[in-house]
Formats: sequence, C-alpha cells, structure tokens
Amino acid sequence: MYWYNKKNDIRKAAVAIAFAALFVSCSTDPATKREKTAKQIDVPAFFKQEVERLQREKPIVLKTVTKDDLSEKKELQIENWANELASFQTIDLNKPAYADVLTKDSTANTLIYSSTGPEIDLSYVEIQFNKAHKPVNWIIKRTIKNSLYQTEEVLKYYSDSAYSIEKEQSVLILGDKRYGVEATFIK
Repeated sequence: MYWYNKKNDIRKAAVAIAFAALFVSCSTDPATKREKTAKQIDVPAFFKQEVERLQREKPIVLKTVTKDDLSEKKELQIENWANELASFQTIDLNKPAYADVLTKDSTANTLIYSSTGPEIDLSYVEIQFNKAHKPVNWIIKRTIKNSLYQTEEVLKYYSDSAYSIEKEQSVLILGDKRYGVEATFIK
C-alpha cells in the first residue's frame, strides 16, 4: 500500500504542476500586453468630433461629385455630416488585425502608418499635426478585395479647408467604375 500512496501523490503533484504551467502560460506580463496593444490615434473619435463640429457650424461647401466621366458641381450646405464623412469614420488603426502589420514612422509634425501586407485593407495613413499637436490633415489609402469586387480608395481631409474621396471599383460582372467627391469649404 505504501507504493500506491506514493504513486498517487506523484500523480497529484504532476497534475498540479501541469495546471500551474497551463495557468502561467496563458497569462501575459501586463507590460508586454500594454506594448502589444498600444493605442494608436483614435481616427473614428477624431472624425466624430469633426462631424459634431461641422453639424454645429453648418459651413457651406463647393462640392463636385464625379462618376466616371460625368461630374456635377454645386454650392451647398451639408445636412448630414455623419453620412458625408462616413468613409473616414470606418478607419480604425486600433483594430486587432492591424496590430502587427502596420508600421509607424514619424517626424516633428507628421505621422505615417503603412503596410505592404495584402492581408489587411489599409495600406497608408498620413496624419499631419499643427503646432498644438492636433491632427489637421489626413491622407488615407485602402484597398478592399473579395471574390466579387475590388475597391481602391484615397481619402483626404484638410480641417476647415477641403476633403475628397476617390474610389476606383472593379466589379466582376459590371466592370470598372470611378467615383469621386471633392469639397472645398467656402465659409
């Protein structure tokens, strides 16, 4: 019986060590976790604030809409800025899918995120800051691909000045289309 009890104790110890090893391997060092999930600029929050500001101020813009070779230009007051800037608000640098794929480069007043990996839709984000370190100019490039279509977008936003959205879309059966919106704030 003595050998049985000792064997039982060895089994219990082995199980305890296995659980401890599993528990330790699943937990991460908080410092390491913070490094991996370092927050990038909150693009949706920035554009949400811009939408709220523009809704309050109600600026008049000179807007040109283009589809392929046709274009129309109007001076107007945008009623729904959330809808107007929706393409900008969908950009989120803090998506988990971007964590290890985007590279970050910066100078005194410019921050650039870029990726050459085909696994994500975002390829380039350039943010220019004013002297108060507030974002003022944005250039965003992304490509959305699936089995039915491919869309390439270039989004530009210049605070209190202008914005543009350029899209080239290639749809499997329908062919290629080009869309564009350019707007200049008149004040």
